Amino acid sequence: MLSFLRVLKFAVQGFFRNFWLSLVTITMMLMAVFSVTLLVSMNYVKEATISGVENKVDVLVELKPKVTQEQVDSLVIDLERLSEIKDVKVISPEENKELFKQYNLNSKVKEALDIYGVDENPFTYFLAIKAYNLDQYPKILEFIGQDKYLAIVEGSDANTHQEFIDKINNISNFVNRYSWYLAAIFVLISIVVIFNTIRISIYTRRDEIMIMKLVGAGNWFVRLPFIIESILYALAAMLIVILVVYPLVNFIQPGLNGYFQGLQVIDLLGYFRKNFVEIFVYQFIVLAILNIVSTTLAVRKYLKV
Repeated sequence: MLSFLRVLKFAVQGFFRNFWLSLVTITMMLMAVFSVTLLVSMNYVKEATISGVENKVDVLVELKPKVTQEQVDSLVIDLERLSEIKDVKVISPEENKELFKQYNLNSKVKEALDIYGVDENPFTYFLAIKAYNLDQYPKILEFIGQDKYLAIVEGSDANTHQEFIDKINNISNFVNRYSWYLAAIFVLISIVVIFNTIRISIYTRRDEIMIMKLVGAGNWFVRLPFIIESILYALAAMLIVILVVYPLVNFIQPGLNGYFQGLQVIDLLGYFRKNFVEIFVYQFIVLAILNIVSTTLAVRKYLKV
């Protein structure tokens, strides 16, 4: 136990003794970890955004004027029999009129309603239809376009946002492609920097190491402080990333909610909390292993053990 405390003491001393070298090493590791974290979060944002957009997709069916409630109910029953349809919402003429007023509060278009009497309503029924998947909408539109519904259906429009989803995929693929290259570069730089940092640390402490060997210190007693020192680099880099990422995510979360009109479609903060181990702990383990391997090679080469 006493020997381990001594080893730990030597490791901490080495970590702070070469402060500027330690800072450079931690910075390189920090960039590598931050790049991987960015990739993980971008992939989640992409999936959550597409899922949120799909939930807002619908087919809006306008029915002809003078359509009766019985005809509307009959059409709804036929639609609900389709396995592709998730939900059918009936928008009555009265609801349509109120929606028109709400979305045109300061518009001159609203004045057009003044030509109608109090009991007159120029609006008709609408059906808002949701499918389970985007590729099911063409079949729904084909069903609505049958001859037997021509007498009651005025028109329909599929608001699928497919173009928006394609853009999200393209941006995500672009970021993923080049961010992996960037992360790999930072990892390689980190390995080179940690290797040279340990090598310089060994060189500056060569007299101390020689004395340790002369008084009977074993190879592992000499090697272990450098290995622990390299793990401290990885730990420091990971703690800094955590201290930066969580406040940053907490800052941008309201903006993500506002993008989807208050709905928490993208819960990035909750995602990081739920996957803390997978995102941060696993990265720390991988980074620590890389550092240990680099340190072991450096010690073996320059101590001839």
